[in-house]
Parts: sequence; structure tokens; C-alpha cells
Amino acid sequence: MRSVKRYLCYFLYYWIAKHLPKSDEFGFIGRACHRFRSAICRPLFKESAKVIGVGKGADFGNGRNIIMKDHANIGVNARIMGLGTVIIGRHVMMGPEVMIITSDHKILPEGFDGYVTEDVEIGDYAWIGARAIILKGVKIGKYAIVGAGSVVTKDVPDYAIVAGVPARILRMRK
Repeated sequence: MRSVKRYLCYFLYYWIAKHLPKSDEFGFIGRACHRFRSAICRPLFKESAKVIGVGKGADFGNGRNIIMKDHANIGVNARIMGLGTVIIGRHVMMGPEVMIITSDHKILPEGFDGYVTEDVEIGDYAWIGARAIILKGVKIGKYAIVGAGSVVTKDVPDYAIVAGVPARILRMRK
């Protein structure tokens, strides 16, 4: 029965809910579409809190490797790719077109040899700027801010503000 529900939610999300208006469009209608989109996505995720947000056009595959905590948000047109687990902490805000990539090619001197997969964790109350790219194995700390357009290749400590390509610590929030 659970798999039937998952297939139905998968179909409803990718064929209908993904294309509904953003939460800030058309007033009440946009907010209702946002709630519908989030409700459809909850059964798709590995774990999900009661209140989450999924932006218009977000693409996360089948969602089986995503854990969303209370009030976590996936941004508009965000992409979550790969086979690793993605943990999105409480009250995380994510800008539009963010990419989270959990897998990469394993290259040996002889050539391609499969994939390397590592989990990504975003700490509570973190902010991820528009078009940021978070690569495999990265842990973003609590209350951290990732600047728009940054490429995060290494762990970000708690309370850090990072930006750039590759992302570097600019300062601490405390």
C-alpha cells in the first residue's frame, strides 16, 4: 500500500504540483499551491516533518534519500541529485536554483570506475543563497550563510558566512 501511495504522490508532484504557481504569486492561490506541493512531497521523502516547504519546479528525483526537518525548505527550481542522503535541518532557507550534488565519478588511472557517493547535511537555521552549488560530502553548520553563486566544496563551520568559487569563510556571524 505504501508503494502505491508513493507512486501516486510521485505522479502528482512531477505532472501537476511541480508546475503550480509559487507561494508569492496570486496571493491565496499561490499559498494554497505551496501547501499542496509540500503535502504531496512529504510521503516521497525518507523522513519529513509535518511542516516543510517545496518550491515550484524543485527536482529531487524519487526523494527516497532526503530527510527534511521542521520548517525546512527546498527552493524554487532547486535540484538535488545523486544517491547520497541529504539532510536539511530545521528552518533552513534555500534560494532559487540551488544544486545539491551527492555523487561524483570515481576516476582511476585506467579510466572511469563507477561513482563515489557521500551524504550532504545542512544544519539548522542555515541560509543557502541563489544558485549555490553544494558538492558531495559537505556539512554546512548551524546558522551558516552560503552566498549566492558559491560552490561549496568543504565543510562550513557553525555561524560562518561563506562565498566564492570555491566558497571561503568571509567572517563569522557571532
